[in-house]
Amino acid sequence: MKAQNSFVEGTAEEVIAKLALLPASTPVRVMVGRPSLSIMARRLQATAAANGMTETVHSDLLRSLT
Repeated sequence: MKAQNSFVEGTAEEVIAKLALLPASTPVRVMVGRPSLSIMARRLQATAAANGMTETVHSDLLRSLT
């Protein structure tokens, strides 16, 4: 069973407080800092592909944003 995804952003103190509310066996993924634009673009493309968007349509969309 896959847990519902959520996003937590804030200071280390705020994040620690929210994590303390989770059961110890809960899997989590942590990213510290800000990802590079290329990493964000690859993640966005992967998400779009998983939702049915073709690479061509995605590339056209990204070009239209610049």
